[in-house]
Amino acid sequence: MTTLITPSIVAKEALLVLENTIVMPQLIHRGFSSEYQKIGSTLTIRKPTSFSASAVSGGTARHMNTITESSVQIILDTHLDVSFEVSSQEMALQVKDFSEQFIEPAMIAMADTVDTKILDHFKDVAGHFPVSATPVIADIAELGAVMDVQQVPASGRRLVLHPITKSGYMAVTAFHEANRKGDGGRALREAEIGRVLGFDTFMEQNVLKHTQPIADAAGALDGAFPNGATVATVDAITSGGTVLVDDVVKFTGVDAWFAVSKLATADGTTAIISFDQSNATGADIADNTVTTIQKTHRANLAFHRNFMAMAVAPLPPPLSGINAAVVSSRGLSMRVVFDYDSSIKTNVVSIDMLMGTKTLDQKLAARLTDAR
Repeated sequence: MTTLITPSIVAKEALLVLENTIVMPQLIHRGFSSEYQKIGSTLTIRKPTSFSASAVSGGTARHMNTITESSVQIILDTHLDVSFEVSSQEMALQVKDFSEQFIEPAMIAMADTVDTKILDHFKDVAGHFPVSATPVIADIAELGAVMDVQQVPASGRRLVLHPITKSGYMAVTAFHEANRKGDGGRALREAEIGRVLGFDTFMEQNVLKHTQPIADAAGALDGAFPNGATVATVDAITSGGTVLVDDVVKFTGVDAWFAVSKLATADGTTAIISFDQSNATGADIADNTVTTIQKTHRANLAFHRNFMAMAVAPLPPPLSGINAAVVSSRGLSMRVVFDYDSSIKTNVVSIDMLMGTKTLDQKLAARLTDAR
């Protein structure tokens, strides 16, 4: 007996497929509203709780942490839609066949868009370490050191690698050995590589590229970069060379990393570079300190789940009389509408969802920059 394909069936199947396809939302903090929202709405979600520890000695009263329910507001600025035409004969397919032919490819496209939107937050991240010309396992160890300096919790660290970066490390024997340690025989999802030097590591084909075509990857400070300042002057950059927003900069010998906040062009002598964050090292960074700008790279990303958040809310059903369903499950929500387009004389199925993302703490992440 043929099961009638309904919006509710399609929505439930779409949610199941999407949940089994997305990678990034499962690795970050998430929030959900059960109330209908529209594009541009602001959703308030619970922020991860943090504590502080204090030393006590005999006769000293202990410090009691006050647990305050904190929240963060996220704008639901992304309305994703996948619509497709179906014939009456195709609407009569079995659910399994309909899913394979229409729902699965539609949700793969939506999952790619969701993952890409999350990965685009690499632009907020200043911490970084470059992949060696020939990748070595020490790259991953050094990336872990960047996370240590930034005081990222040792547990719950994730690392997502572009397929090209992954292939470079898969040729390293030590990477395979690290991969086997501490994995506990856990069944790995298709995207999961395993646990490597403290990182739960995944392949993610949607890792983005940052483009920086500047001729000079290294200059030097022209004058000190004062403690507390957000602007530094750098020389030895070819005239006309441009430092771009979201470029990342490292000063040799300084355990701090900086992201560029404003476009700057070298005038033949110097470039005045503005950063998202101030020099918080506690001291001036000295004149002539070598200054390295990361050139074009794949922005592989290491992070803790509290680095950023994704929020989802259900879209309202359309006007009465329209064949539609809204289904929510496990922090995701899907609206499905069946319609008829008289201009092209065919049935149309629309699957859409509403979401937003926000960086919570950029210091809980670091880029593994692959310029190869």
